[in-house]
Amino acid sequence: MTVSSSNPVLDNISSSYISSTSASAEAEETLGREEFLTLLVAQLENQDPLNPQEGTDFTAQLAEYSQLEQLMNLNGSIEGMADAFQTGSEGDGLQYIGKEVTGNIDSLHVSEGSVTSGFYNMTSAGDVIVDIYDSSGNKVDRLYNGQQAAGGQLVTWDGTDSTGKAVKDGTYTYVVMANYGNGYEQVKTSVTGTVDGVTYNDGTPYLVVQGVLMSLEDLTSVTELNSDSDTESIMDYLGQSVKSKAPIVLLEDGEVYGQDLGFELDEVEDVTISVYDAYDELVNTITVKADELEEGANTVHWNGLNSNGTQMNDGLYYYTVKTESGKSIPTEAAGEVTAIKNVNNSQYLVVGESGRLVALSTVDEIY
Repeated sequence: MTVSSSNPVLDNISSSYISSTSASAEAEETLGREEFLTLLVAQLENQDPLNPQEGTDFTAQLAEYSQLEQLMNLNGSIEGMADAFQTGSEGDGLQYIGKEVTGNIDSLHVSEGSVTSGFYNMTSAGDVIVDIYDSSGNKVDRLYNGQQAAGGQLVTWDGTDSTGKAVKDGTYTYVVMANYGNGYEQVKTSVTGTVDGVTYNDGTPYLVVQGVLMSLEDLTSVTELNSDSDTESIMDYLGQSVKSKAPIVLLEDGEVYGQDLGFELDEVEDVTISVYDAYDELVNTITVKADELEEGANTVHWNGLNSNGTQMNDGLYYYTVKTESGKSIPTEAAGEVTAIKNVNNSQYLVVGESGRLVALSTVDEIY
């Protein structure tokens, strides 16, 4: 844009500005907002009082400044939209919802005392030890999970180190070792299942798969599920007996769907039942004394409230059971498939009288 005038003072200012910008490779090629106002004010201060600038010329310059202002604001808005689009597009986890994914999981996230769960697969029954490390590779705790059955298992950690002191918020890794009878060996920590949701931790998206969080960087495969074939295949399960180690608790109309939360004990001792929502957030903790339990099958009532006594929203939840000695107790659901239930556009098997829901991807056995 060129600003001209009959005033020699203004011409000198303009010429000086133009020559200085031409000499600098870093400078902008056009007048900026501040420079334009400087020239305009100088023009008004130095104009000939006997021959002032014509009103039409002054109006035209103001119009040019207004256009400049609008263009600069528009350019800033477009740049902001572009940055927002780029940020929102990187690692967008929403595109994975409803798809079947496989990924390696070896991290636990601690935030304000809440700890996400891990996952591992047992090829057969064996004794399990879980070592937990901080971001510097230092071992902070060791979990003695005892004898675990074959199949998928959750890693549940209370977020304290080996001395019982709460650890700092952050990401921790874990290594699972199992003794199948010939010494300890490392266990795979991959998980496969349908993506039920997406949650964010420090701005990073994580997929919710089988109640655990999976980083997009840990994905090893993604499969687009065909809804028609799924509908046909899931109906084939009606009347068959299945077993799953990852039963889902449905909260519907403020009530827990089906019976109370079940588990089996080989030896009676105090237990702690932890209830989590679909985003792996701890909802409530229920402690039951040994004198209220017995060997074999036990059930514990959950009223659908969180630890503060507030009613939780309808949706999907899961629970883990841990003894006072630190042993994780399986929470499997087994029985005849009595119904198919649709929740959040996904279909689940209803197992026996328990009313527990089971995703097809978590069925361990059909008998």
